[in-house]
Amino acid sequence: MPSLSSATDLPADSRRPVDVDDLFALRWVDEPCVSSDGRRFAYSVSSLDRASDALQSAVVWDGRSHPGSSPCWSPDGRHLALIEVERASGATRLVCRDETGQHVRALTATLADCRQPRWSPDGKRIAFLAAGQLRWVSVDGDASGLVATAAAAFCWLADGSGLAWGTPPQADGQSQLWRAMLTGNPEWLGAQRGPIAALASAPDGRALAWIGHDRWPAQGVNPGIWTLTFTPGATPVLLTAGFDRPVGLTTRADDARGLSTPPLAWLRVDGEDRIYFIHAEGGTSPLAWIGTDRRIHRVLAGSRSCLAFAAAPDARRLLAVVSDAVTPGEVVETDLEGGGERTLSSVTQSWCQSRRLSALEPLRLTASDGVPLDAWLMFPPPGAGKAPYPLIVHVHGGPHYAIGHRFYFEFQRLAARGYAVLLGNPRGSQGYGEAFATQIRQAWGERDYADVIEMVDRALQHPAVDRERVAVTGVSYGGLMTHLLASRSPRFRAAVSENAVSDLATCHRDGNNPVFWEWEMGGSPAEQPERYEALSTARLGPRIRTPLLLVHAEEDRICPIEQSEDMAAAVAATGCPVELVRIPGEGHLMNLVGRPSRRLARARAVDRWFDRWLLGPAPSA
Repeated sequence: MPSLSSATDLPADSRRPVDVDDLFALRWVDEPCVSSDGRRFAYSVSSLDRASDALQSAVVWDGRSHPGSSPCWSPDGRHLALIEVERASGATRLVCRDETGQHVRALTATLADCRQPRWSPDGKRIAFLAAGQLRWVSVDGDASGLVATAAAAFCWLADGSGLAWGTPPQADGQSQLWRAMLTGNPEWLGAQRGPIAALASAPDGRALAWIGHDRWPAQGVNPGIWTLTFTPGATPVLLTAGFDRPVGLTTRADDARGLSTPPLAWLRVDGEDRIYFIHAEGGTSPLAWIGTDRRIHRVLAGSRSCLAFAAAPDARRLLAVVSDAVTPGEVVETDLEGGGERTLSSVTQSWCQSRRLSALEPLRLTASDGVPLDAWLMFPPPGAGKAPYPLIVHVHGGPHYAIGHRFYFEFQRLAARGYAVLLGNPRGSQGYGEAFATQIRQAWGERDYADVIEMVDRALQHPAVDRERVAVTGVSYGGLMTHLLASRSPRFRAAVSENAVSDLATCHRDGNNPVFWEWEMGGSPAEQPERYEALSTARLGPRIRTPLLLVHAEEDRICPIEQSEDMAAAVAATGCPVELVRIPGEGHLMNLVGRPSRRLARARAVDRWFDRWLLGPAPSA
């Protein structure tokens, strides 16, 4: 399937390569919304602002643009609710604009983390989350209320009778499901030992659907779609029980889209109930629906990723933000079956047409144990160096998400600097079936390591890849894999790890999620000392002979910076070249949500390291 906006519409000599300053020219389209009758649509556009050194967002509709995010149309399409951010304090508030954009009314005072506004079916109230609490306010601003002190996801009941919500998992993994009528006390509907990530009401208001699983604290398992009818004695039903793919997950990249609550829509089409959802499928994220017969029907598929969507049931329309390897993302429209697709926005078209962008070239690969693997090469665009190109091997984090057919700025930037980039989804990645994703449990550094090495071996067979100039890089779990590869294989001339976990035992002790480590390793460090020790700084550091750059955010609470401090000391003791670049004021997701100046500092450190060790003639054998 062709990209959404062609990168070849202009002559090649009139286009320029991507560079690091393009961070300020990029625009990320997200949060599509459409009125029920399909007459109006809106979406948010985020960007990095150099002057304020911050991520900014605006809502776009009918040719207008206003600062804000999370747009949501009223049922009659005459008013638009959105979230505004106060630049000085970062506080948020819910506002309502009319369809012309000229008249604005603040519905709340400034609140912490106000998000996800949702209109009631009668258009008289708006519910929203603020600092994890579920609240509502009347559209005239005369009344408001607190519904729940803790909510992870919520929806209005389609008949307008009230709200339903799911709580965040407690320490034991229990999430609670509740509903509340507009008059009356909240009613407990049940509990699930696992997350509740999204909620949708049946069109008649008599049932709920949500995304989640009931196998806490399991990692890498498939979230599915659950339903519950409001009848005495009813129990939840896993509608997607036979579907071996993770519902609600998208392919990942170096922007934050797809990290928040996944969309879910329950529609009635010609008398048939359908639930629309996004799921991971290899290196793609299709939009699909499931009916009462439990068959999966694809709506938007192909070599691309659907990042968000919205439905206009009265107009039988769907809007979605779709991205591919050379398109950051645009809003597309389709009917409920996937027919009549067309692109509605052109936010990134000019940028794409004026840059030399690189497509993905698939590698045909079967692992040594007979399992097919997805891997891709991205080569420099014309004019960016000469083949054979030095190769940078990227190992994604997670370890359970997947990458693939989605715009990844870092890959485009490195390709424009003259590097070939290898990316792939080794064992542990979701989107290939639950057995594939969970195979690395209690076995990190085994089959996943072998998969990456076999991907590298396959890439080095390509005549455009320089076998003597190969580097490896990764973030978080990918950083740990970088250390493993640098300590076990002599083929890498340079390595860069970012916000890496370097010692699982200390990360279990000092990080914010010990339950994660105990699931992945099969117990605590006291219970599984050999597994933790095999992946420790003390074990890996002295074995690394590859020049290593460590980049770490000082405010990382998932993988504290001591992880990289200890690794730097262990490698330095051997005499191997090693550097640690500290990024102040940022956390674990620095590459996705960090300040522009700090993203630039990180990129320049990475470029300097790769240029130092990879550019120039390859050493003689």
